[in-house]
Amino acid sequence: MTLSLRAMRYVQAVLKRGSISAAAEEMNVAASAVATALGQAEAAFGATLVTRTRAKGISPTLAGRDVQRRIDDLLERYDAMMREMSDMQSGLSGLLTIGYNAPIAPAFLPKIASRLRAAHTDITLSLVDGDNRSVQDGLIAGQYDAILFVEELPNPQIETTPLIFAPTYCLCSANHPLARQKSVTVDEILSEPLVLLDRPAARGYYMDLLEEGEAEVNIVATTNSTEMVRSLVASGTGLSLLSMRPGDRIPYAGDQISCLPIAGKRHGVTLSLGYAPGPKRQVLQQFIDACSYYFDGSESAELIVS
Repeated sequence: MTLSLRAMRYVQAVLKRGSISAAAEEMNVAASAVATALGQAEAAFGATLVTRTRAKGISPTLAGRDVQRRIDDLLERYDAMMREMSDMQSGLSGLLTIGYNAPIAPAFLPKIASRLRAAHTDITLSLVDGDNRSVQDGLIAGQYDAILFVEELPNPQIETTPLIFAPTYCLCSANHPLARQKSVTVDEILSEPLVLLDRPAARGYYMDLLEEGEAEVNIVATTNSTEMVRSLVASGTGLSLLSMRPGDRIPYAGDQISCLPIAGKRHGVTLSLGYAPGPKRQVLQQFIDACSYYFDGSESAELIVS
């Protein structure tokens, strides 16, 4: 037989007050409710917890005193836990862990983090890179408070806030003849050697776009690094496709590149913020709001080739 927290509070009150009526008055319930809880406790513990006399009312037995100490300890720890949880929910402090599958997250995430920290100095941030699947698995497993990812299929275990749609664009060296154009077609891209970003999810939707053309796909290099893609393109290795662009337009290799929209196509990805459904810590809600504010503003337009 189990004993509810409410029943334990009634038993605690009657053992302390030595009177069913006094305990009932303290707990603001009927005396019968206290008497029932006391009977349930004696049945659950298999012991007589009180002695009853007309002259002295109710007195704890030795077993009753032991049970009283244990109930006091349990309820004290339970109440402390509830206070701590309430403080964590309402407080703007503590560790916030963000997983991200956004190869150019360094272009925008530090700005969001800096503004959040400026407003709430007791927040500590942990930012963890990963692929699209691993960050989702990590969120579901409780490793992250929130993730930045590309949602491919709805997942009931992840609540999302779409942040920005990023159309796929073509990268070419600034010295390439195509760099003088305002846009390129898929067939023009296929006429050149290609560098492919080989990351989970990314490879699939870039190949889907390329296969809409007439010519064969000629991939001469693959890499899982966005910055390596940009540097290979800048050095003249080939053209490439990306969806978001960093704020710094000059690749590590030092050469210039051009970013061209793809004519007649609306392929792209939607960068989303993901988090567990249900009530949210205040610090997480502040991060969600900070992300939405950033991507609703003009700064985020620099991240896409429209």
